[in-house]
Amino acid sequence: MVIASSAEQNHPGAAQLPNDSYTPLVGSESRVESPRYRCPVASCHQTWYRHSSDEDIPHCPIHDVVMIRDSKVH
Repeated sequence: MVIASSAEQNHPGAAQLPNDSYTPLVGSESRVESPRYRCPVASCHQTWYRHSSDEDIPHCPIHDVVMIRDSKVH
């Protein structure tokens, strides 16, 4: 059983419950690109995603070489 508050009883529609669904801002893109980098050693599985252009590209923790940009963007 739901009991309406006094504000709702006096002014129907004045107090609206928030909508829990997500609505993006007008004009905003829904896709965010994060370039993927990988170790240049063919047998290595190390990958890293760049979230900001301010981030320096790291070295592979296994081979200590600079990671290279992969063609895939996520």
